[in-house]
Amino acid sequence: MFRTLAMALSLMLASAASVQADTKILLNCFPPSKHAICQILGAWADSVEEATDGRVRVTIPAKSMAPPPEQMNSVRGGLFDASLVFNGFIANEVAGPMVAMNPFTGGASSLANSVALWRTYDEFFGDIDEYEGVKLLGLAVNPGANFYSMTDQPILSLSDATNRKMWALPGGTANILKANGGAVVSGPAAQMTEIIQRRVVDGFVGVAANSAKSFGVVDYAQSVTRTPRSIFTAVFSFFISDEKWAELSAEDQAAIMSVSGEAFAELAGTIFDAENQVALAEQDAGAIDVIMASDAFYAELQEAGKPVSAKWIGRVDNMGVDGAAMLRRYQDSVSALQ
Repeated sequence: MFRTLAMALSLMLASAASVQADTKILLNCFPPSKHAICQILGAWADSVEEATDGRVRVTIPAKSMAPPPEQMNSVRGGLFDASLVFNGFIANEVAGPMVAMNPFTGGASSLANSVALWRTYDEFFGDIDEYEGVKLLGLAVNPGANFYSMTDQPILSLSDATNRKMWALPGGTANILKANGGAVVSGPAAQMTEIIQRRVVDGFVGVAANSAKSFGVVDYAQSVTRTPRSIFTAVFSFFISDEKWAELSAEDQAAIMSVSGEAFAELAGTIFDAENQVALAEQDAGAIDVIMASDAFYAELQEAGKPVSAKWIGRVDNMGVDGAAMLRRYQDSVSALQ
């Protein structure tokens, strides 16, 4: 009897030990918890626990532990183990994923954009380690962004955008407006809400419909001007610290990568698209005036965007990568996946 009890106790202890995670990952999410990004990271966390049979547990704090631009440095510094960052904040050190932030390169589908970017980046930058101190787990591309006017004058031309003060995320769109004489207020999306609520600007650009909704800024717009292909798509990098990655067994690393990489691109794209469709439907239903850009406006924007792409191609060429070929491959992949 005592032997049986001892064996039962031993099994219970072994079972309890197996339930406890071998490794815990602290994953930070910088937007508000209702934002699609936090939904994506939460779903990924669940898939990691399932893929590792509970050996790896992922915890996401209720509020961000660091400002949006400091996500990568915070992971490197050990404040938390993993995070996702807008690539506009790390543009000076990471060049490859910026292919998808070139003007008018992405399509309407975040899923297509995200999968195309992961495949293209892996093909052209697979042997180049751009992410110092962290392990890249995935890339995601938000749906395309449009022009929002906060006045009764819609944005119908490039001069309409440059003759008013506009908020824009750092990157190609902000650079295009600045290069054409525009007054641009640029910064993290988290600051956008306050700036727009205070009416420091007369419009905003570089924000997808889902983000305009989740950050509450679409309520301040009177009209939105859409282009056939978006002037801007926001790219996000998802990563874990090298130190935390090294703590994981080869088995758990493989399990995590099975739900990362292209699988993460599919997850992110699916959630982004679902939220964006809801936001676009609300706009179309009369929340704001919806205007399709004229052919002349679209051509004007495409011409203004050429120097941005040329600069990126030159930068990547200097790294030993054929930038023009990479840009074509990304665009062709997006078209094939839509």
